[in-house]
Amino acid sequence: MSPPASDHYGEKHEDQSVYYPCSLLPVGCSFIAELWEVTRLPCYWGNLDKYQAEILLLGHPDGTFILRNSSQEGCAFAVTFRRKGCTRHARVQYREKYFSFPWGSVHSPTIDNLLKQYDDPKTCTFFEPLLTKPLNRTTALSLQELCRAAVNAAIPYNTISQLPLPGAMKQYLLDYHYKDILSGNEEDSL
Repeated sequence: MSPPASDHYGEKHEDQSVYYPCSLLPVGCSFIAELWEVTRLPCYWGNLDKYQAEILLLGHPDGTFILRNSSQEGCAFAVTFRRKGCTRHARVQYREKYFSFPWGSVHSPTIDNLLKQYDDPKTCTFFEPLLTKPLNRTTALSLQELCRAAVNAAIPYNTISQLPLPGAMKQYLLDYHYKDILSGNEEDSL
């Protein structure tokens, strides 16, 4: 039996014990592009909401930034940064195998390279993030986050339900908020 079409990632249907993978993801697709590589970036703080990020950056100079998980559906990552004496947030979007900011013309195949494209104060416009001073995390990522990254790097999303893992771990892997939107008409959902 094939799962019904769904517009929602990991949507539960009438039978609450059955979890169908997102129909927007092609067979063999990983569910978060480059997650394993991102966990290795010292400026990546993982699950940190925007308020925690703002507190973390309080008092730091312009150009200081962190990379964190985004709470915005449709984006896996966000950058929180200091610019013009304020703390700001920018979603990192992933489209057609490239990372970018929603308003930017810079597109990069890796997040690390995208961040490096915004490290020159002479080339960043007033509204773009200035990312000159990464604030490196002071604690290790959780084992749960590292496991998610390892699973993501090793297997396609649509095979998670077949893994010999406890149900709670499968649920954690399937519930991740990121959706790799593949349609050409994406602006409305971001």
